[in-house]
Amino acid sequence: MKKKLIQATCLFFVMMLIFTILSRVSDSVNVIQIQTKNPANQIITHEVKGSGKVEGSQEVAVFVLENLQVEQVMVHAGQTVKKGDILLKLSQNSIQAALKNLDDKVKTLEGQVKDLESQKKVNSQKRAAEQAWAGNSYDLAVQSGNVSVDNARAEVQIAQQRLDEFYREKEAKTSGDDLSGFTDGEEGFNDGETTVTQEDDSATETALQDDLRARQEALNEVIAGRNQTLASAGKAVSDASTPEASDSTLENVQRELENARADMEKVTVLQSTEGVISSPSDGVIKSLSVQTGDLTGQTAAVVLYSADGALRMTGTISKDDIKYVSAGADVKITDNNNNDISGATVENITENNEDNDIRDLSIIMPANSLSIGQSGDFSISKDAGPYSCCVPLSALYQENGKVYVYVTDTENTVLGTAMVARKVEVTVQDKNQTTAALGEGSLSTDQAVIVQADRELKNGSRVRISEN
Repeated sequence: MKKKLIQATCLFFVMMLIFTILSRVSDSVNVIQIQTKNPANQIITHEVKGSGKVEGSQEVAVFVLENLQVEQVMVHAGQTVKKGDILLKLSQNSIQAALKNLDDKVKTLEGQVKDLESQKKVNSQKRAAEQAWAGNSYDLAVQSGNVSVDNARAEVQIAQQRLDEFYREKEAKTSGDDLSGFTDGEEGFNDGETTVTQEDDSATETALQDDLRARQEALNEVIAGRNQTLASAGKAVSDASTPEASDSTLENVQRELENARADMEKVTVLQSTEGVISSPSDGVIKSLSVQTGDLTGQTAAVVLYSADGALRMTGTISKDDIKYVSAGADVKITDNNNNDISGATVENITENNEDNDIRDLSIIMPANSLSIGQSGDFSISKDAGPYSCCVPLSALYQENGKVYVYVTDTENTVLGTAMVARKVEVTVQDKNQTTAALGEGSLSTDQAVIVQADRELKNGSRVRISEN
């Protein structure tokens, strides 16, 4: 009996041990394995990356006379050329036709210039004659008008003198009559004679006054006539002296003639070179506006990047990254062979014409780095901080517009003390692709922040530090 009791007791403890082990194994399987990291004081480095293509900064435009047919295009965009390399060949037939048309045009314009110059000379002579005639007419009008006025004024003076003489004679006669003595017998006779004399004098006076008045009116009319004649003659002088309206016909035709002669010289040169258009400098072809069979136009037939100018890389960045990039900032370039190139700097940032969410970036390349047409990757870094509370970006969670992290905590269970995850809301001051800077007071430096978990975390989840 005692032996059976001992066996039962041993079996009980063995079973208890087995269940304990199974319980712990089960518990360990259900616990989330995590990795933690304490907040650290560090700098946040923002890195803006992208790719671009190297272009020249100095463009050279090659113009060709208009309306010439392209017989053959010898280059393509992106091709490297040397000074003197053939870019285009023009049709000899179109050159001959252009030369003939320009020759006819020059002859026509020369005739027009000759006619216009002759007409201008005739007009000038005619105008000079009109001015001379108007001047002479005015002088004659002045002379004639003055003579007429002088004559009329002399007539007035004569009439005035006659009237004055009449008054003197009348006054003398009146004075004589007053002093003469008369007899009584003769008094009646003298009264009758005096009455007749007074009537004659009154008629004479009236006639002389009317004559004076008429001559004064005649003088006024002569003066008015002279003034009117002088005004008309003066207007004729003024009209003859008025500047002619501007006429640039001759100048325009002369300019057109000069241009036609210049074009003719260019076509003559093209004829001597058999229609070959050569590169003016070393460089890389940027663009062509003509193809084989096309007619040349007003725009440049070929545009190339000159090898003499500085090189630039052009690419795009996100609008959100503008705050991390500024003119003059250092740029790290990596070519297609993973070779790093230093010495590049940001030239400028401009708006993109097609997408408002991106910006065009121009980078000045160092000498002897990449060639025009080559591609590469660029990287621009900008430091911010330092910040006192930085955690890996993987530690952040977001829900309903709120950002939070999980930190480790402990709680008592039937099996003893257990490690659990606790949710803590935080504010983000800054972040890059790997690290987030949290606001002051969000966490303490001795708190263990969960940065990785093998399963989804919840507030209060059992966790344990991964041994790996």
